[in-house]
Amino acid sequence: MKVLKNVNILPMTENTVLWNRNLWIEEGRIANITARDVLPEKAETVDCGGAYVIPGLIDAHVHLDESYMGDFFLACGITSVRNMRGYAMHAAWRDEILAGTRRGPYIYSTGPIYDGEDPSIPDNSNEILHTPEDVEKAIVYTKSHGFLWLKTYPSILPELYHYLMRRAGEEGLPVCGHMSKLVDDRILADEGYSCCEHSSSLPGKKEDIRYLAASGMWFCPTQAVCETLPDYVWNGKKLSDIREYGLLPDYAREEWEESNRKICESYRVQGVRPDIQVVIDRGKTFFEHSSMWMAGSDCPYPGMIPGFSLLDELEKLVALYGCTPYEALAAATAKPAMYMGISQKKGRVCRGMDADLVILKENPLSDISNIRTVKSVIQGGQLWDKETLQRRLDAAAKLSRVPREKQREL
Repeated sequence: MKVLKNVNILPMTENTVLWNRNLWIEEGRIANITARDVLPEKAETVDCGGAYVIPGLIDAHVHLDESYMGDFFLACGITSVRNMRGYAMHAAWRDEILAGTRRGPYIYSTGPIYDGEDPSIPDNSNEILHTPEDVEKAIVYTKSHGFLWLKTYPSILPELYHYLMRRAGEEGLPVCGHMSKLVDDRILADEGYSCCEHSSSLPGKKEDIRYLAASGMWFCPTQAVCETLPDYVWNGKKLSDIREYGLLPDYAREEWEESNRKICESYRVQGVRPDIQVVIDRGKTFFEHSSMWMAGSDCPYPGMIPGFSLLDELEKLVALYGCTPYEALAAATAKPAMYMGISQKKGRVCRGMDADLVILKENPLSDISNIRTVKSVIQGGQLWDKETLQRRLDAAAKLSRVPREKQREL
């Protein structure tokens, strides 16, 4: 038994703080929450000195493709992620993390990204669907690896898209992704599209956004990554301007620079220059008509530092979308747990839940930026203090890249 003494708990069941409590942890679960003067007879105690305890954060949109990312996530209090492009490697990493033989956030993953032909994507490495047989293979691959969602990009031809939606529904596979360039958004909603990724993927008309919200579709705005297009393509921002850029391994910075160069060149040739306020207004319209939205970073897209970019996202939800700190925090805890089907064990601080917790020096309900004041992180009952997390973060920067071909074993 381990007891966190003298903590203020944000249970994330409602907008409240449980002041001056003791939190008991046993066998990786929250065994009890008691008054400060109530302790078990035998326990390892950790005096937290009035610190704040929140559920382990969930980044609801990542691409966990590199070994170094695991410690980056944990250092920022992210104990679970929704991985948005899964291959055999991700299934193996998921199982290793669960078994305790690899460090990193618990992985809940889609299968590969499925799309139609789209020449606008530089070096397109997505899986292209041409026939119903391709759809059947996609479903088999997704399910055989234990992936939870089927992810689509927007250039799948209409008849094939309808076939995919029908078959995925029959197989119990939710479909999420970038909606469609060729199928009406309302029709996709009617066919059960599960989640729209990115504010930039929402339709342009408010009445259509309201329709998606009313349909029960979820939404993950990824505002920070939406801003990379005007920032880097048109406004002269450099990757080296990012505060945590120097933490990345050398090879990752080199790959980012080359990838960003190609992305910028492609968008300039296409003349794609969105008004970022329009993108924000679309996201805010969805928020006005639905509570079914969650926070994701889309790391490690160039400019999105793993772990830290989710903290940026929460700050943007408050500053740009008008969310309260509680709403932003819920978008990275209770809400993604609900969407991901794990709300019975993650996303809240309650008796019986998994002991995936973050101990903060300051209260994030007073200022969402206090999400950065990490003192310790607990995952599965294992506690790591700030010094350990920082040492691992420093060591992660020296890791070598995992060969890409290991990700693509279809």
